[in-house]
Amino acid sequence: MIVSFKPTGAADPRRAEFNMLEQLLDARIQSGADLAEIANARVDVTVIDRLSERGLKLDELSFIIPRRTLTHRRQHHERLSTDESDKAIRLAKILAQAMSIFGDPDKAMAWLRNDHARFGGKSALDMASTEHGARLVEEALVQIDEGYFA
Repeated sequence: MIVSFKPTGAADPRRAEFNMLEQLLDARIQSGADLAEIANARVDVTVIDRLSERGLKLDELSFIIPRRTLTHRRQHHERLSTDESDKAIRLAKILAQAMSIFGDPDKAMAWLRNDHARFGGKSALDMASTEHGARLVEEALVQIDEGYFA
């Protein structure tokens, strides 16, 4: 799925998703290429805090970075690795997309946490731990947004 992150104005239905993604990553994003640059520059560990503030539990974030490693990074004022940054960005995109589509944080989190037959009985959050799984989650969210039952 190709997603343009370039804002087109207040009438754009993806504006809320875009704004949330910028807030979660604490970065200005003009295009999808910016996300790759952000990952390569390595995001600050505070992205974990911002994801948690939006309703994700620490055990749901552990695929990004183990708790001990996170504690170590905080103590030494280190940023996430490129791989960890990439995972955090992937999850932030899915979270922003779900919240935008469902329009309600509780509904979005319920959908992300519930098991789905289309994901082999796994939750969207479980699927989001891999790149291929995340793509399936994004596709499902697009189908929901377009009116398909998922």
